[in-house]
Amino acid sequence: MSTEANKRSFIKKADVLLFVFLLILCALLILPSKLSSTPTTAKIYSGGKMVKSINLNEVKETYTIELDCTPKAVITVEPNCIYYSKADCPDKLCVNCGKLSHPGDTAACLPSETLIVLEGQKDKNQPDALTY
Repeated sequence: MSTEANKRSFIKKADVLLFVFLLILCALLILPSKLSSTPTTAKIYSGGKMVKSINLNEVKETYTIELDCTPKAVITVEPNCIYYSKADCPDKLCVNCGKLSHPGDTAACLPSETLIVLEGQKDKNQPDALTY
């Protein structure tokens, strides 16, 4: 084997430039959607009546809300998201819904007759619905 073939670098300057260009392109496509702060409001309903309205963009610290319902349900509010963290219902479907952070997201605990609905302006770059 020739020694010139062994001295060639695995990564060339053009590869590095292409990689940097792709990183910058990805950042330009992703950052505007992350930096836009359209107000998202979480509305919590219990027994068919709205009991609380929370602007998720203004939340700075995590806190919990214990709903006065049977079976008991606990909602956790974090900056830019909200979710059922604990429920005494038998199936726990509300807890398994996960964190809600986009306008149009909903989670319901039917045995306790509670509901969380996120309202706000939908981002046109986001999908209308997600399935898991």
